[in-house]
Amino acid sequence: MIKFSKTLKVIVAASVIFFSATALMAEKSQSSESETIDQLCHNFAFNEEIASHDPFKPVVTKKVIVPVKIERQPEIVSDKTVEKTAPSLKLKVFGICGNDGVREAVVQFENDEHVIKSGQVVNGKFKVVAIDANKVVIYSIREARRATFALAEN
Repeated sequence: MIKFSKTLKVIVAASVIFFSATALMAEKSQSSESETIDQLCHNFAFNEEIASHDPFKPVVTKKVIVPVKIERQPEIVSDKTVEKTAPSLKLKVFGICGNDGVREAVVQFENDEHVIKSGQVVNGKFKVVAIDANKVVIYSIREARRATFALAEN
C-alpha cells in the first residue's frame, strides 16, 4: 500500500509538471503566433509583378459587346422603279346573278368576256375572292394585292 501511495504521488507530481509545462507552451505559442504571422508576411510578400492582382477578382471575365446602332436612310424611289411595276388589272363587271350561296358574274378582262365564280383563277392572273350583290373582289397574283370592282352601270 505504501508502494501504491508513493506511485500515486509520483504520478500526480508528473501530471502537475506536465500540465504546467503545457500551459507555459500555450502562452509562448500565443505570443509567438503573432511573431510567426509577421515573419510569414515578411517572407511571402506580394512580388511587384503580382502586387496589383486581387485574389478575390474573378479570373475570367465576360466581355460585354455593345451593339452597334446603324441608322438607315429611307430609300428614295426613283421614276425608273415606278415604271417597272406591273400595271394594275383592268376588269369591267357587266352583270351579277345568283343568291347568297352561289353567285356568278359576267366580266370583261383583256377584251374577253368571262363568267366567273368565287374561288376561280382566271388566266393565271387573278383569283376571284368574293362576289357580292353589287361588286366583285379579286386577288391579283402578279401584284399580290386585292382589288374591288363595282358593277358597271349601263
